[in-house]
Order: sequence, then structure tokens, then C-alpha cells
Amino acid sequence: MPCPSTLVWNQDKYVCDWDTSSPQPSLSCDSNQIKNCRETSQWSSDGIAFVGKDTKWGSDSQHLGSPFGLFIDVEHENNVYVADVGNHRIQKFLRGSLDKGGITVAGGNGKGNASNQLAEPLAIYVDKNENIYIADGDNYRIQLWKKDGKEGITVAGGNGKGQDLNQIGGCQGLFVHEKTNTLYISDFYNDRVVKWDSKTNQGILVAGGNRGGKNSNQLSMPRGIFVDDCENIYIADLFNHRIQLWKKDAKEGITVAGGNGMGRNTNQLNNPWDVKVDQFKNIYIADTDNARIVKWTQNQTFGQIIAGGNGSGDKPNQFRAAHGLALDKEGNLFVSERINQRIQKFQIDQKTNSC
Repeated sequence: MPCPSTLVWNQDKYVCDWDTSSPQPSLSCDSNQIKNCRETSQWSSDGIAFVGKDTKWGSDSQHLGSPFGLFIDVEHENNVYVADVGNHRIQKFLRGSLDKGGITVAGGNGKGNASNQLAEPLAIYVDKNENIYIADGDNYRIQLWKKDGKEGITVAGGNGKGQDLNQIGGCQGLFVHEKTNTLYISDFYNDRVVKWDSKTNQGILVAGGNRGGKNSNQLSMPRGIFVDDCENIYIADLFNHRIQLWKKDAKEGITVAGGNGMGRNTNQLNNPWDVKVDQFKNIYIADTDNARIVKWTQNQTFGQIIAGGNGSGDKPNQFRAAHGLALDKEGNLFVSERINQRIQKFQIDQKTNSC
């Protein structure tokens, strides 16, 4: 029986083996979440507020209270999940639409530390089985709410605020690497990123942790994180106004966006809060205090403004405290605004789209 392409018969082993004269297969480090857009893609200049159209705080199904973290489940009809901080709940919007209003899928039972409660949830991740991981802010824990569950399970932290490795000082960024079932936590209070060891119930330091600072082995109040298939970590390094890439098992990070001081030039950032990466290694950044979303293509020294950049405000082309971003399966951009109490959708231009 002939061997498959790139394999040859090994007489010694009596098996099909790698053909050393052919290129060897390599592990792709593509995004395991976003499959989106080439550098030529463009988005509408005005956003559409699909929730929070009146920019007012509210607790009903049509409103939010200080929305932070944002997640779009591209595997399940682009369902949108929002960390509704002020209402201590996670809201789900089916197919990215307000037609049926928001559905509370976690919390919503008042602020507290009971298993069916949350206290200012800040970040979320939804896995392929629609289980929700939640950075439960004021409880200093990560809660896992299984699909259709009525209460959460503490899977990390829960030992009070602190700097020990079994504690979380403050988390506004988390990510689940589903191929290895590894939970990554951005701990801004301790200037570090850890991956959680469920056997010892404590974190393993993977980035920072050398006190807050601007050296390559330091972070300063890290916020959002993104982990690619090879477990390389992209970190929104807030007070250093940069995005750091820590490759797997690295002892220091590489600046891949910003890092030129606080500012509004295209080679600068001003307190970036969130970061996403697509399979082309385009980096999408919530450049919060510049009231804009920027995209940095691979190996570039400057970014491209793809939304906002028109000053702080509540117009459709403006942001006020843009803390979370996400892209749906078609490449449309969603942005959460804490002060404007809304989620805006910026539609991708299909004429320029190579998503």
C-alpha cells in the first residue's frame, strides 16, 4: 500500500515515516478564536448601537450598566456576551441582535459572593461547549458557569485579594487555550499573567511578576490578553502604553505595538485595555484613552485607526471608555463602552474585505 504524500516507507520500522527530503509539517500559531481580516479590510466610520442606544444606564434587557468585557461566540451564530459590571451579570445577545433583548446567563442575583452571584464581573471567555469563564472582579475569583447553569464553580482564586500564587489581585483579562484546556489570567494588581494549575490550585507565572515596570521582563497593570494556538500571549500592557508578545516559555516580552510613550500619534497608544489577534497576525487594540480602535499589521511600526479617533463623545463615530472589543465571524467589529453604556457594531466593508 503506498504511503501518503510527504511520507515514505521506512524498511527498518515497517511503517510510513516522514520523508526527510520534503518540508516538515509545522504547527500553525493561528488564532484559535478569530478567523478574520487581511490588512486591506476597512470598517464603517459610524457604529450602530445594537444595545444601549440611548447611552443610559439600565438594568432591563435593553440596557447595560458599565459594560466591560466582550466576547463573540463565532462557533454559535455570533452570539454576543457582555460583562455587565454594574448589574453584576453576564448578558447574552442572540446572533448579535437586540431583537429579543439581553438574556442573563450568569449572575443577576445582586452583588455577592454566593455561587449564584457575581460582584462586578470584568472579563469573559466562552468555550466551544458554551461554558462561560468569568473574571468575578470584587470576589477575586474566576467562575465557571456551565451552559444553562444556575450557579458558578470557582476554578481559580477565591482566596481573597493578594499576591500569592493561589490568589488573584485583580483580573480584567482571561483566556482559555482550549487545545490544552489551560486558563490564562491577567492579574493587573500583581503586574503578571499566570496560567492556572488545577491540580495545585494556584497560578504558574508566565509573564511579568517582576514588580510593575517598563523593562522587557516587566508589565504595568496588564489588562486584556489573547493567546494563540502555540500559547504565545499578547498582553495589553496598560501603563506602558504598549502591546507585549510573550512567546511560550519566554522570560521577557517583545513590544509589537506602541511602546513609544503615551500619545495619540499612529505609533503610540494611550492606556490600551483590550487586544485581539486574527490568523494573519493583525493586532486589534482598544486604545482607550485615545478613544479609538487601532489595527497593527505584522512587523509594522505604526497602527491604522479603524474606528473612532474623533475625540471622546457619544456620537456614532466616537467612544467614551472603550474597554472591550471583539470581531464576529464576518469580521464586523464590536466595541463596549463603559461610560456610554452601549455596545457599538462597526460593519466591515465587503468591497475591501478578504475575511
